[in-house]
Amino acid sequence: MQRAALALRPMLLALVVASPVLIGVLYAALASVGVAGAGASGHVALDRVVDVLSTRSTWRAIGWSLYVSASATLLATLVAAAVAMRFGTIRRTDRAARVLATFPLPVPHLVAAATALMLFAQSGLLARVLFAVGLIDVPADMPALVYDRAGVGLILALTWKEIPFLAVVAFAVRHSEHDALSEAARTLGAQPAQLRRLITWPLLWRGMAPAVIAVFAFALGSYETAVLLAPVDPAPLAVLTMERFADPSLARRGDAYVLALVGLALAAVAVAAHEWARARWSA
Repeated sequence: MQRAALALRPMLLALVVASPVLIGVLYAALASVGVAGAGASGHVALDRVVDVLSTRSTWRAIGWSLYVSASATLLATLVAAAVAMRFGTIRRTDRAARVLATFPLPVPHLVAAATALMLFAQSGLLARVLFAVGLIDVPADMPALVYDRAGVGLILALTWKEIPFLAVVAFAVRHSEHDALSEAARTLGAQPAQLRRLITWPLLWRGMAPAVIAVFAFALGSYETAVLLAPVDPAPLAVLTMERFADPSLARRGDAYVLALVGLALAAVAVAAHEWARARWSA
């Protein structure tokens, strides 16, 4: 009996931690079908769900948000992995490089977005520098990097902000590499390039995978960065959700809950894909 009670403690703790999310998901699900929330009819109706999922703007928001979050996550992962591979030793110069790589970590995302706006806008610092050196005739000739459909400014801002987090994880993975594997490979005659390809890179990618999924999910649902840097059309999923929630018409409030559940489902698919890959790695 005592052993069973001890075994239940971690599950109870996990349930307490997850309870706010579970309650929020349940409320969003009830509000999306008209049972709860503002403008609720009190009975289950799937009309709102069908209307939201059949709207072209919803799928444009989903596609654009997936493109931006995947691009930013990929760029941040590649840079963080490259920095960890290059500066992953205990040398003093490498320690200094690691500090510089993780320096932006405490910067709030809102500050990062505002900085990107001042830097990349057509009247921003970069445009003024290019005008001063004669590369453009007027600052307005600067290519649009914010509010653009390609999302260049938003991708760069998210990439810069997430590199430090992924770099911290990558450095930790590098420091915990299995020395026994590397030593066995050297004993069998493996060259440095083979060690990197067969041991260092696989261990690094597997160790970084949970953090990469977390960054992707965060970028997908990031609101403050998107509302400052993203275009109006197509609107990012997070911005479209907030617009529906703040709509004066209470009848549209339920649309926000449907969109929130869509974002949650996309993040859940990414987590499920990671668990599937992890199970294959373990096997």
